[in-house]
Amino acid sequence: MRFINLDHSAFAARVRIQILHKKLPIEIIAPSHALRTPEFLTAFPLGKIPLLELDNGDFLPESTAIMEYLEDIYPQTACRPKDPMDKAKMHVAMAYADTHLWPTLMPYFKSLLMPEFEFDKKVQFELLSQTLGKFERWLTINSSNDSGFHKTNIDLGDIALFPIIWYTKTIIPMFHTQNIFADVPVIKQWQVWMDENAAVLSVTQSMDTAFRAFLK
Repeated sequence: MRFINLDHSAFAARVRIQILHKKLPIEIIAPSHALRTPEFLTAFPLGKIPLLELDNGDFLPESTAIMEYLEDIYPQTACRPKDPMDKAKMHVAMAYADTHLWPTLMPYFKSLLMPEFEFDKKVQFELLSQTLGKFERWLTINSSNDSGFHKTNIDLGDIALFPIIWYTKTIIPMFHTQNIFADVPVIKQWQVWMDENAAVLSVTQSMDTAFRAFLK
């Protein structure tokens, strides 16, 4: 199998973390066609990266579908809990990343890509702060004790969320002087815990290099 990847993509990054953490025998490659070209759409009908190229030549799109599939066929170094409630909580984190946090970042991305794009930065910052507050409350209830955040094993929820948190930490200072993480200490503790993972560190470094190049 081969994983078709863009280093600056938050959604590709989550799969790369999984591949590296589990030490999977999957080649990571760039797309063979330029994005949004007719050739790209012919090869990849959904027009999206990342993609997992299977051994039979088929392509599996959507990062969360790819991650679940890889857990099914490579159960070793499990990133998906066996306990039903823990598994459900993992899916909550994955859903939060994609349906709550990511949409609050989109206006900032649009502004970086299209300088003419305008949005109310004060309102958006407040919305983003509220959205982070949701997950702060979730972590406080489900993954912390009197000493703060605690967790033993990284799971798909952590992996799916981390690149989006990284982009939040990286992009927001370009627009605001306020510290977006000032009022979410448990999320900050979670970040520190994630940064200790070698796969996370490797992917973070490649994301940073690719994003800086992308901005230029």
